[in-house]
Amino acid sequence: MTVAAIGYLHIESSDIDAWMKFATAVLGLMEATRDDSAGARFLRMDNHPFRFMVSSGEQDRLLAVGLECRTAADWQRCCDALTAAGHECVPGDSAEAQRRCVTEFVTASDPSGNVIELYYGRQLDYRPFNSPAGVRGFVTADAAGADLGFGHAVLPAPQSETTIRFYTDLLGLAICDDLRLATPPSRVVFMHADNPRQHSLALYDQPHPSGAVHVMVEVQTLDEVGLAMDRAKAAGHPIIASLGRHVNDNMCSFYVLAPGGIAFEYGYDGLLVDWDNYTPTVSTEGDLWGHEYQFPGVND
Repeated sequence: MTVAAIGYLHIESSDIDAWMKFATAVLGLMEATRDDSAGARFLRMDNHPFRFMVSSGEQDRLLAVGLECRTAADWQRCCDALTAAGHECVPGDSAEAQRRCVTEFVTASDPSGNVIELYYGRQLDYRPFNSPAGVRGFVTADAAGADLGFGHAVLPAPQSETTIRFYTDLLGLAICDDLRLATPPSRVVFMHADNPRQHSLALYDQPHPSGAVHVMVEVQTLDEVGLAMDRAKAAGHPIIASLGRHVNDNMCSFYVLAPGGIAFEYGYDGLLVDWDNYTPTVSTEGDLWGHEYQFPGVND
């Protein structure tokens, strides 16, 4: 195993003020007050300097996924594996590394066109987390303090098989569940990094206009989930999946659309796994109960 966790996302927004209001007032993330020459804004959820970088632009989309390596040696092994397989790894300059609060990073693209930023040596920010929505804290570490990443992301991967091999063979992630859905006919492959979270990344075998099928953040209590759902409804953000519980990672959650169309899963009680005693599963159902899906313009 080489990739330790999913560290951050870089998102482009056509209305950055609306996106930041959603992130702080609904999700309960904390804006990290820092200067940025390009005008990006940053969101914290723990002692990392940011978990979401939001840049202003003409589109609403995911720009890049930050994947963290635990050591420089792990990082170099990943870079070497990508290069040997014919993938271009573009080194980030020192200014861009400092912007991300990392020691070094490279940018690469998977076979479906998703952009990753592979890095190591992240500087932490130990100033207290203070949620403007009153969220006590997000689940980004286990009881022993091991980093779990910010949550998980599901990426579109129409080049399914080659994209799966990119993450498993070259970056060292491992498949933990293979979900085959009948309606619509589709496949979601869930992969875990070198931490106990049941999955950190998943690949959906269909295209998606925003570049992200959904993003998940996890809170510490079920009440926090309910309060966030109330905040989302009061603010008029579309709830695209009612409260429910997933089969594979046990997450009890709802889904809400951020301004611009990226879906966020807001959950509690996600499964932490001892990988030495786990058998990968094949699923045909995504949910134990709930999660009634309602997509604007589709179910109307």
